[in-house]
Amino acid sequence: MRMRRHASNQFRPPQGEPTMRYFMRRSLALQLLSVYLLFVMVVLAVGFGFNAVVQHQLRNNVQTSDQALAQEIALTTSLQLIDDENALSSLGKLVAAAKTSDDKLAIFRTFQAARNDVNYVYWLDPVGELQVAWPLTSAVTLGAEFSPPDVVQRARSATSPVYEVGIAVAATTSADSADVIAGVILAEPVRNAAKHLIGIVATNLSLDELSEPLTTVVNAQQHQNRTLRISIIDSRGELIATPDSKRILETVLDELPGAAQALQGQTDSVLGTGTDGQDWLFSAVPVPDTGWAVVVQEPANAAMAVVAEFQRWLLTAALLFACGGLLFWLILLARVIRPLHALAMQHQALPASAAAIPAHTTLLAQRTDEVGGLARSLLRLERDGLEKLGELRTLLETSNAVVGSLDPYAVVGGIIRAARRLVDVQAAAVLVPDDQDVLRVLVSDGHSERFNEALALAPENLGSTAVQALHERQPVQRLIVADEGRPSIAFEEGFRSVLAIPIISRHAGSVVLSVHRVEAKPFDPNEIDLLLTFANYATLAWEHAVLYERSDERLRVVARENETLYQQASEEKQKLAAIMGSMSDGLVLTSINGTILYANLGANALAGLTNEALEGSPVAILYDALRAAAVDAPEAARTLAQSAAGDAPEVVVEIRRNGQRRAIHVRLFDVGDDAGRAVGRGLLLRDVTRERELDEFKTALLAAVGHELRTPLAAIKGHASTLLQEDVFWPQADQRHFLQTISSEADRLAQLVSNLLDLSRQETGLFLLNRASARVQDLVAQTITHLNFPGVTLSVAIPDDLPPVNVDAARIGVVLRNLIANAATYGGNSVCITASQGDEAITIAVADNGAGIPPDELLHIFERFYRTRHGRQQHSGGTGLGLTICKAFVEAHGGTIWAASNAQGTTIAFALPLGVPAVAAPPATPGPDDQVA
Repeated sequence: MRMRRHASNQFRPPQGEPTMRYFMRRSLALQLLSVYLLFVMVVLAVGFGFNAVVQHQLRNNVQTSDQALAQEIALTTSLQLIDDENALSSLGKLVAAAKTSDDKLAIFRTFQAARNDVNYVYWLDPVGELQVAWPLTSAVTLGAEFSPPDVVQRARSATSPVYEVGIAVAATTSADSADVIAGVILAEPVRNAAKHLIGIVATNLSLDELSEPLTTVVNAQQHQNRTLRISIIDSRGELIATPDSKRILETVLDELPGAAQALQGQTDSVLGTGTDGQDWLFSAVPVPDTGWAVVVQEPANAAMAVVAEFQRWLLTAALLFACGGLLFWLILLARVIRPLHALAMQHQALPASAAAIPAHTTLLAQRTDEVGGLARSLLRLERDGLEKLGELRTLLETSNAVVGSLDPYAVVGGIIRAARRLVDVQAAAVLVPDDQDVLRVLVSDGHSERFNEALALAPENLGSTAVQALHERQPVQRLIVADEGRPSIAFEEGFRSVLAIPIISRHAGSVVLSVHRVEAKPFDPNEIDLLLTFANYATLAWEHAVLYERSDERLRVVARENETLYQQASEEKQKLAAIMGSMSDGLVLTSINGTILYANLGANALAGLTNEALEGSPVAILYDALRAAAVDAPEAARTLAQSAAGDAPEVVVEIRRNGQRRAIHVRLFDVGDDAGRAVGRGLLLRDVTRERELDEFKTALLAAVGHELRTPLAAIKGHASTLLQEDVFWPQADQRHFLQTISSEADRLAQLVSNLLDLSRQETGLFLLNRASARVQDLVAQTITHLNFPGVTLSVAIPDDLPPVNVDAARIGVVLRNLIANAATYGGNSVCITASQGDEAITIAVADNGAGIPPDELLHIFERFYRTRHGRQQHSGGTGLGLTICKAFVEAHGGTIWAASNAQGTTIAFALPLGVPAVAAPPATPGPDDQVA
């Protein structure tokens, strides 16, 4: 009867408490239902928020996609304009080199045929008048002023191509006749070497070609059931590229929202109304470095289709969630809540324990519903059986945790936490002695800041529990009472009992564990033994942690110092190695005693020694290597000895390396430290061969040209002066002889200038060949026809079955004339011309029966201005350029030329490759009477 009355009282509300609130607090079902409804509201709120975020993100994705397409088109357009500008710059260089209008027209024709996007090409003089145009229509008049004139004005002062979108009009003399061309007008000034404007080259780029990529993109999107409109407008808002070619050059800025911002360099995407009255998504981006803009249009309903589809799916998911939640609630009520309610009612009938439920028990046991009653019953059964086992497990776990750490502060913190877990205390602290052995708080828990800062226990204060425990090396406890004088800090903090346990270490010093409780109750032996056992574990952990910290700190300091020094040394070494390694000149550094410490790649190449052979060896090995390679060994030995002794800091030594003579400039310098003390010496090796060759070439050129110009000029001047004498009448034959002499000397001057120009073209890469198929027999026959050498027999031995070769007949004729003239002039009385076919070339040889050329001079006969001693003695005339021109012409054809000589005569042969196709090129006609000088 009592049990039932107790159970029925569980559902009777206390006096003064509302019935609904009481049942909410006591019934688990009502609590779960309330939580479920709150959860549904939160989920719906999150769903609406998520919908807004995703809708915004999807709209951004559509805009980003259109902007990416517009940016790709803008980049493609910018790259196309850059390519057109580069092509126009190259065209300007070619036109500047052209001599005649026909040459320019040929270049324009080739340029316009090679580029599909170019409609017209123009050449304007510096004042803007049209000089050359291609294609040249009937409406274009050369010499007329080019329009629009502002393009010409901008091009005059520009240093790079300028462009303008519009209509290019080449005005004519007739007012009603004009060639109207719509496109992008590119113009670039062309200047000579003195930076003076010599003309303007301009092109008209097709707007249809610019619109073709847009049409391709729009058609591709239509195959994917996507409608797009793409437009490119210039800075004036005019349409310059669109799939609808009829609207080209219309002003459409007001029809394209966002285009104005793109023309100002900003990317923009806006919803607006199109020309058809429908809503469109406009995405506009600027074209880099042009002032243009690309606008991509997409119908708003198609662009936002993904957003509408997502909203439908979200609504479907919300309905499914609501139905699933309701089903889950019904199953939970039948399977969990009702059985749990019945089990709780049965436990309520059990007799209550005499001990109260601790205040720090779990939140489950503090509940007032069925679950709380059941949890409290279980806690009462668990508490009594596991109390002792919990203490032992806590001791083992905390001891292991403290011993496993090497951080002193972590060890101290672990000791304090473990002490508060093992016994019933409200505060704990670890005290350590300072430099004066005064105990101060290292770490504490449960004490105030005032306690931690004010506590200072001197060694002579034996009335303190901590000092006494450290002195007696055993635990000391005491009840804290108020002194008649000034009360202790612990008493003011509200503590009434204290226990001090010493933790003594031979290597790491001693510390004291001090624990306080607010009750005036002594610590029982059980608590003291438990803390003392734990302190033995803590002693070992404290000792390891302190020793580790000391050693680790010292190692870190040493490591930081070493790392700093190493980094500084490495950085300096890397900088120095990079600087010296990148030098093209040779650099050698030696110690005070002359041992080589460093040699860069330049020094290795000039000395002909590896880095391993140089470094660590005496510097004499470098001097020996230069002396061994010297052209004049005794002179080099004397010069290098002066350099090594310091008598001549800078010397020049001529060496022979890879069969060539090289001039090496050697400079010796001292290397000192910051204090100015000499720590070593350095050698700087520079190859000055090129400088010497340039000086020698200038001297030889001036001497040869001066001599060769003076002789014919003197003859011309003398004969012309003779003819101009008024007091003497010369017969017709003499006058003709004088005029023939003047003509031949003028031809000789023209030939000298032509030779110099040919060599200049060959060296600068501007040497052009007009290749055509020709027979070797015909070339030789045509050359011999124009030659006449009295007393010299010319013989030809050429097979009739030789295949033709693709050569510049005029150039090869010059080669043959020079070789035959040399053989007839400097050889004997017989010259033989032969030809033969090899696997890949046809070889033509010219041989004479003269005295031959000495071997030491044979190596130099193809050099400019070089004449053999025998040639200079036999004939004073000549520039020494004949064989040099032969070599240049043959090598321009991809062939080779060589010479062989002995006592029976000299043979000079050259090979022309077979299988070279004929390439049309502007003819480079040789000068009159191109032959050896």
